[in-house]
Amino acid sequence: MLATEREDFIRNQAILKGVVYVNQLAEELKVSRPTIRSDIDKLAKKYDDLHRVHGGVTYKEKENQASLSEMILGYNERIFSNRDRKKEIAEKAIDYIVEGETILLDSSSTCFEFASLLSKLDKRLTVITNGLSTAAVLKQNPSISVIIIGGLVKLNSNTVYDEFDINISTSFNIDKYFFSASGVSIDNGFSEFNFMEVKHKRLNVLNSKQTIALIDSTKFLKDSSSTFCKMDEVNLLITDSKIDYETFETFNKRISIVRSNDPVPTTN
Repeated sequence: MLATEREDFIRNQAILKGVVYVNQLAEELKVSRPTIRSDIDKLAKKYDDLHRVHGGVTYKEKENQASLSEMILGYNERIFSNRDRKKEIAEKAIDYIVEGETILLDSSSTCFEFASLLSKLDKRLTVITNGLSTAAVLKQNPSISVIIIGGLVKLNSNTVYDEFDINISTSFNIDKYFFSASGVSIDNGFSEFNFMEVKHKRLNVLNSKQTIALIDSTKFLKDSSSTFCKMDEVNLLITDSKIDYETFETFNKRISIVRSNDPVPTTN
């Protein structure tokens, strides 16, 4: 992992948790403690909202507050799962962002990686999301107006569920909806295990001008409990470079699909 990638990870974890420790980071990133200390020193000098403390670093706005991670136990595991593939996809998705757009992001760990890159982008945007950690990362960029969907937050969840039947996304002209899914197949399209997510993602697909799926290659040819959209309802599918050739060609016959290492299409 490059130094810049470690620094991005440390900063995002500090924002997410409020405080992170040298020993923990060294173990997770598989580098030495002196390397982590050096990374933290650089970050504390670079960002005013990070505060170097003995044994770690804190995010100032979270000091003396309950850690956000306590509300979203298990989210770190999702972030680590196939993270290299998700980062590839996020880097590709940036190519499809246009100045002044209003975009909608789901609460997936792939969109969290995407949000981490958006937080450094010098473009004026409005971003709507139902992801708690996604919103926390995005609000660091003064060029981005962040709107979080209100609703119910369940135990062990990073997602805000709009259970009041007042879908805020219907109040905006959504240029692009970026989403992930638990599985995608030719016959059944994009699917999820959680029925509440299925309902909301379905509405978001219908209410957006363009829909862009961010799906890592481990999720292809898999079906979850319920489908929220079919293949022909998605404008573009972005995946990583590790997808096998046969699977890519199969999907390429049914949907506009691009790998992270492919050139940007002339139209989007």
